Amino acid sequence: MESLTSDRITCESQHIIQRQAGGGDANNTIWINTTEHDYLDRSSDAPWKNKRPWVSWGDENLESAYMMATYANGYHFIIYDHHGSGSMTLFTWDGMSHFTYLVGSISNFITKEMTYIGYQMDKSTRGQNTQYTDAIIGVFIDLFEVFIGIIYGVIGIVIGTIFNPIDTLMNIPGGVGLSIETIIKGIVNTVSDIISLFTLGFIEL
Repeated sequence: MESLTSDRITCESQHIIQRQAGGGDANNTIWINTTEHDYLDRSSDAPWKNKRPWVSWGDENLESAYMMATYANGYHFIIYDHHGSGSMTLFTWDGMSHFTYLVGSISNFITKEMTYIGYQMDKSTRGQNTQYTDAIIGVFIDLFEVFIGIIYGVIGIVIGTIFNPIDTLMNIPGGVGLSIETIIKGIVNTVSDIISLFTLGFIEL
């Protein structure tokens, strides 16, 4: 849909953990649509750059799971080397990373979709091109992805624990902390988005 409503490329690669925050090019990239990339990487909010986790008691996979769950729309099943090949998270992630991603994706679904549409509205007020059709259709696509992701995540918890038992065990303290954090952020941001909707953005938590 974005290809029909824009003259730009439809997808861009996004580092999950930015290099300045300690991320590399290997196993650290997802593909997202161009407009969402603009919001995540270039807006004043810039969560990929500025909003790191409150706690960091885990490995890179756990932090990636948290960042995607909290900020990236939809449900991502493959992590890529930057401009390179990809691998499914089903076998490479540990069980706790899958659990954190599952919990965060559900907790933050509403706020991520509202924020994405709100970004389009903000662009409109500044006289920039908007893609409302893409954004609205994207909500339903993301909902389907998350529905499939719930099944995938439950399977991932089991398989990730079997294939990566040590990583799963080591990531439990950090995973519990990040799961609580992403739930809190999901609730607070959803309330903030709802208030902003009814006050035309004049009040934000």
